[in-house]
Amino acid sequence: MLRSAGKNVAVNRFKFVPQSLGPVYRQYGDLPLLPRHILVPPIRHRLLSTEPPSIKSNAADSELPPPSVTPRKQKLDFKPGPIKSTSPQLGSSSPHLRSPSVHRKPHYYPPRHSQPPKPFETSLSAVQLAKQDIENAGKQGVLELPPEDATPFKRFVHQAMQLLKFYFRGVRKINVHRKEVSAIRSRISSGGAVLSRAEARLIRTYKQDVLKLVPFVIMILVAEELIPFAALYAPRMLPSTCILPGQRDRIASKSRVSQLGALFSHRDVYEALCREGERSGFVTLRTTGVNPGALCRLLGLPAWGPSPLALWRVKRHLETTALDDKMLREEGRGSSLTITELQGALLERGMIPAEKASLDDLRDQLHWWLDTAEVSPEGSNPVSRRLLMLGLIGSQK
Repeated sequence: MLRSAGKNVAVNRFKFVPQSLGPVYRQYGDLPLLPRHILVPPIRHRLLSTEPPSIKSNAADSELPPPSVTPRKQKLDFKPGPIKSTSPQLGSSSPHLRSPSVHRKPHYYPPRHSQPPKPFETSLSAVQLAKQDIENAGKQGVLELPPEDATPFKRFVHQAMQLLKFYFRGVRKINVHRKEVSAIRSRISSGGAVLSRAEARLIRTYKQDVLKLVPFVIMILVAEELIPFAALYAPRMLPSTCILPGQRDRIASKSRVSQLGALFSHRDVYEALCREGERSGFVTLRTTGVNPGALCRLLGLPAWGPSPLALWRVKRHLETTALDDKMLREEGRGSSLTITELQGALLERGMIPAEKASLDDLRDQLHWWLDTAEVSPEGSNPVSRRLLMLGLIGSQK
C-alpha cells in the first residue's frame, strides 16, 4: 500500500527539467527552485486523476521583490505662459495682413509733398510724339511692325492700317464689355452673387466708354490720323479700350502733375475747409468759400464750366467713392490690390502717392482714408465727411 502511494505521488510530481538546468537541479536535489533562481519555471503535468498534494512554500520566498520605480517629478504649471506670435505670410487673403516689420511704423496720414511738381515738358512735337507712341506700341506687340525694307509711303500705309485694326478691336471690346455687364446685371436681378468691386468698376468704365463711342467713331470715319493728336490734347475723348500704352502713361503722368499742382496752388482753399469742419467734423457743399474748381483739380476731374456743374461733379464723384469704400472694406481693405491699383485708388481720392512708395505705405494710406471716412458725426453724410478729408489732404496737415 505504501509502495502504491509512493508511486502515485511520484507520478503526480513528475517534473520536466530542461537540459540546461540539469546541473542546477542535480546540485540541489529535490529542493524546490524559486522563479528568481532559474529562468524557466518547472512544468508540471497531472497524469492521473488523483488529487495532487498541496505544496507549501514559504511566502517570503515566493514573493517577488517590487520593481524599483523612480517617483515622477511633479509638473510645474507656469501661468500665464508666453505666447509666441506667428507672423503671417505675404500674399495672404486676410484683410489685415502685412509684411512683418519691426522698425516700420504705419503711415496713418495722407501722403505729404514738400516740393511742387515739375511741369510736364518734352522736346518732341505732337507729330513726333504720335510717331513715338506708334513705334513703342509696335515694340510691345500691340501693333505689328512694318517691314524693315518698306518705303516711307508703305510704312505710313502699314501704320495707318494697324491703327485702324487696333481701334476696331477696341470698339469690339466695348461690345464684349456690354455682354459682360448684361450678364452681371441679370445675375444680380435673379438673386445671384453680390456685386464685387471689380464688377462695379467694369460697369462704370463701360458707361464712360459708351458715352465716348459715338464721337470716337465719327473721328475714325472722318480723319483717323487725328486720333493720336486727340490723345495729346483731349485724352478724355478716347475710350479706355482705344488708348495706346504710351498714350496711357503720358495721360497718367499729366494727371498726376495736375493734381499735385492743385495741392500747392490752392492750399488756402483746403485750409479753409479744415477750419470750417474743425468742430463739426464735416463740411457741406454749400459752405461759403468752397472752390469747386480746386476740388475738381485735386480729384482729377475736369474743372471747366460754371460752379454748379463743378459742384455736381464733386458730389457725384464722392458718392461713387463712398460706395467704393464700402466694397473695399468688405473685400479686405485693399489687401489684394496691386501697386498700380492702389495708386489709382489713392488718386481717385485726391491723395497723390510718392513715386517710390512701397506697397505697405500705399496700403496704410488707403487704410487712413477708410478709417477716417467710416466716422460719421451727427448731421453728416458721406459727401460732407469726405469734403473735410479733402481739406485735410490739401492742407498737408
